[in-house]
Amino acid sequence: MDANFWHEKWQRREIGFHQPQANPLLVAYFDKLNLAAGSRVLLPLCGKTRDIAWLLDRGFRVAGVELSKIAVEELFDELELAAQIKPAGPLWHYRR
Repeated sequence: MDANFWHEKWQRREIGFHQPQANPLLVAYFDKLNLAAGSRVLLPLCGKTRDIAWLLDRGFRVAGVELSKIAVEELFDELELAAQIKPAGPLWHYRR
């Protein structure tokens, strides 16, 4: 993976795969996992997916992993969540 490629894509807003709502397959099949209420769900390379809001609304704890700071900040803005931001080694940890 070329990190610069993705940083440039986000900078130019050339991200065309985000949907305005949760992924229909997630909605259709997620309950089949039979996860306990409050379970933590990992979403690697999550971008600013609306899947996060869908999972949060159902009481799950979400851990998203994303390369682009732009994506993370836009997600928090769109969800109207205040982010607590702290350094985590060479990375940044965003928490609501």
